[in-house]
Amino acid sequence: MISIIIINYRQKEFTIKCVRSVFASTTGCPFEVIVVNNSPEEDLKALEVEFPSIKIISNENKGFSHANNRGAVIANGDYLFFLNADTIIRKDFTEEFLKTFEEKKFGAAGLKLYNSDGTFQLSFGNRIDFLGEIGNKKAEEKFRKRDKEFMNAIEKKYSDTTEVDWVTGAAMIVRKECFEKVGGFDESFFLYYEDAELCKRLTDEGLPNYFFPYSDIVHYKGENTNEDFSSSGYLHAKRSQLNYYRMHCSSFQNSLLKFYLKLKFSLKYLSSFDKNYLKILNAIKE
Repeated sequence: MISIIIINYRQKEFTIKCVRSVFASTTGCPFEVIVVNNSPEEDLKALEVEFPSIKIISNENKGFSHANNRGAVIANGDYLFFLNADTIIRKDFTEEFLKTFEEKKFGAAGLKLYNSDGTFQLSFGNRIDFLGEIGNKKAEEKFRKRDKEFMNAIEKKYSDTTEVDWVTGAAMIVRKECFEKVGGFDESFFLYYEDAELCKRLTDEGLPNYFFPYSDIVHYKGENTNEDFSSSGYLHAKRSQLNYYRMHCSSFQNSLLKFYLKLKFSLKYLSSFDKNYLKILNAIKE
């Protein structure tokens, strides 16, 4: 059985549509749906009426990692499918997934995602260190600008199940026993990098991560009007990046990142006096 874990945080309409797509499309194996509601002020009782088998947990917002771990604790499935609320599953992939991975040793499997305009969405990346992230950022920028030639080349290159360094937590499947073996998501990551950090620990246990291209999931990344990545989200991202480097990169890499971020955000602060940049500079000192 697959346990599908969805976190709701100020995304009620997205969450409802996501859950409906799960029940409409998942036909290849038994499954359960667990919604961890990090916005208790948003009433999700309508989902319980529409889908009596669903499990909904009301949860204090202590971050994405904490919420996913709470869902995993009550999950009954052999596989944990962490799925962002702002996604729609358009066709079943579970039968093909189990055929591929049931006898395969793996850590996390990332599923193929599409943007709302139908283009391929980048959902995996190279190792997280200073040089690796330069490559990741360049690729992300080309995808952001909808560089069709580059996007098509990447999609073609990864047209079969392929080993990668890390996969996004927007649509990630992990065997429950492997998830528990490494201790689940690290809750010191409030938001961002928690997926790559989990993948790193799985890899360190000899469990490689894979990109699985035989799914059809739309991810409305960045299209949620409640997401203000320019302020608090950006601060969380930088804090998590620093946290990852402290844990898994050399002291030289860590110092190099801090130097780069200090220079970058000092210049940004001096040119704008935006207090959010000052918060990032303070985070570097922590």
